[in-house]
Amino acid sequence: MTRRMVVLAAAACAVALVAAACSGSDDSAGKTGSSTPRSSTPTAVAPPTVPDTTSVTIGIICTTPEDAAQGIVAAWGADDRAAASRCASAAVIDRLFQTSGAGNSWFFQGCDRADPGVPICAFSYEGGAAFFTVEGTDAAGWKATKLEFLAD
Repeated sequence: MTRRMVVLAAAACAVALVAAACSGSDDSAGKTGSSTPRSSTPTAVAPPTVPDTTSVTIGIICTTPEDAAQGIVAAWGADDRAAASRCASAAVIDRLFQTSGAGNSWFFQGCDRADPGVPICAFSYEGGAAFFTVEGTDAAGWKATKLEFLAD
């Protein structure tokens, strides 16, 4: 459970306790003596403020090097620069989109993880191959930072 969820659950419990304490019946009705009447309206309690120190963007980052490389090529084939840019640097996007990707017949060959922090993902096609150097982490996401071509 994340810290934010714990804080929100604690705040919800505090509000429920205050509401229960404030909405009880007034047992002093009809009795003599001085007493302060209870309010039947619960007092709102603001949840504690917790600074947001993390940010998570779901569905935007490429979670693996394979996801990044394949996502870029799929976006290129659909002529969708915006989708490709979620997983690639501007330099990679510019180089790849110099030609149309419509109808491409690139075959994904996998990612070489000899250097786990900077895998190289390969695609083969008739007449050559393309290599994406991908940088990042599973938690922060992966982006292609370099694109190289090899012609047969």
